[in-house]
Amino acid sequence: MAKDALQKIDEKKRERIFKNAAAEFARNGYHKANINSIAQQAGIGKGSIYLYFIDKRDLYYSTFTEAVRIQEKIFDSIERMQMNALAKIEKVFDESLLAFPQYRNMFRMYFDVSTSGDDRSLTDLAQLLEKRSADFFVKVLEEGIEEGSIRKDLPIRYAAYVLDSIYSSFFSSLACTYQGERFRVFTHSDLCRDGKSIKEHIHNMLDVLEAGIGSFRNVRKAISSEGRGVRRT
Repeated sequence: MAKDALQKIDEKKRERIFKNAAAEFARNGYHKANINSIAQQAGIGKGSIYLYFIDKRDLYYSTFTEAVRIQEKIFDSIERMQMNALAKIEKVFDESLLAFPQYRNMFRMYFDVSTSGDDRSLTDLAQLLEKRSADFFVKVLEEGIEEGSIRKDLPIRYAAYVLDSIYSSFFSSLACTYQGERFRVFTHSDLCRDGKSIKEHIHNMLDVLEAGIGSFRNVRKAISSEGRGVRRT
């Protein structure tokens, strides 16, 4: 946990520290990241960073906490907006896209998190990073069911997981070279950096959700009926 002194510094200095920490961790990974380099790039003394953080691990986790704080601002603002649930789902993509250039390295850290440490650490990080996102999508889906814009028979928790998986996967494609190439392999489209064109990709994915791809329930029923027919013979 970051030290109390961090809460007393001005917002610009705080932002410099976390932006440069994210850049260092995203570029070199947790184990190879250098705290002295972070301090130098942030324009503070090499020893000063220990006024705010216990050690490198504390800085690493605090950078993720800062990313959650930024994401919470997006979620909080959208939750207050007077629009239906489907519009809010699209809005979270739009607002995250606007924030992306400034916080790209935090996204990269998030998608490289599996290199951060042991399973216990990853479990703690998952709880830190995913809970607010899960709460947001669940709340929006519940609102949609109540207002009639979303089907009432939808399993909400699974639907929230699917939405967040699409959200995470898409922004990983913007943040990471491998994921960007993966996107191109599947879609035969390049993720250009023009916001308008990126939005077209977002709309295409959301359109798939709206349309659906068929009824798996009918398939399962058919298979079950066939199985019963075989047993009778």
